[in-house]
Amino acid sequence: MQFLEIFGIAVALSIDAMVVALCWGAVQHQIKAGHILKFSLVFGGFQALMPALGWLAGGALYDLISAWDHWVAFALLAFVAVSMVKEAFEKEEDEQCECRAMGNDIAWGKLAMLAVATSLDALAVGFSFAMVSMPIVMPAAVIGIVCAVLTALSMIAARFLSEKAARHSNKLSLLGAAVLLLIGLRILFEHGVLGN
Repeated sequence: MQFLEIFGIAVALSIDAMVVALCWGAVQHQIKAGHILKFSLVFGGFQALMPALGWLAGGALYDLISAWDHWVAFALLAFVAVSMVKEAFEKEEDEQCECRAMGNDIAWGKLAMLAVATSLDALAVGFSFAMVSMPIVMPAAVIGIVCAVLTALSMIAARFLSEKAARHSNKLSLLGAAVLLLIGLRILFEHGVLGN
């Protein structure tokens, strides 16, 4: 497989992570370099880890996981979406307290759940590489690095959006929740749960 093909796969696998980073960042009053680094490392790390796990697992484990991986991804995305809706209404009730919004941060656990949910497709990619006896180290590294860079760029874009979007942060939280649910529904649709 050519490097450009691996790069294309990496970009495609990174899109969900980019959308999540952009939606989260757009509702924040301030995005620090630490936020960008945190998102990039976690999303990039999971995008690199998942194809390696899929490759190592081989046929037997993938057969077990593939039966319900879409439900796991949907449940994780739905959980985070519901918490975003809850936070949106809390913001609406407490709009005067700007210092609370300024200190907004995402917990490592929630970020890891999002990273898992958005990287399950990479598990299947790793499995497919194993089926064609392709070494995994270089593709996993490329996938992880590309995802980390694109996530960082999404967060930087969100930082500029956030300055203009601060007044509408509760509405953007609801939009972000809707986007996460749509990603989850798309995953279910692609796995035939919602019809073909």
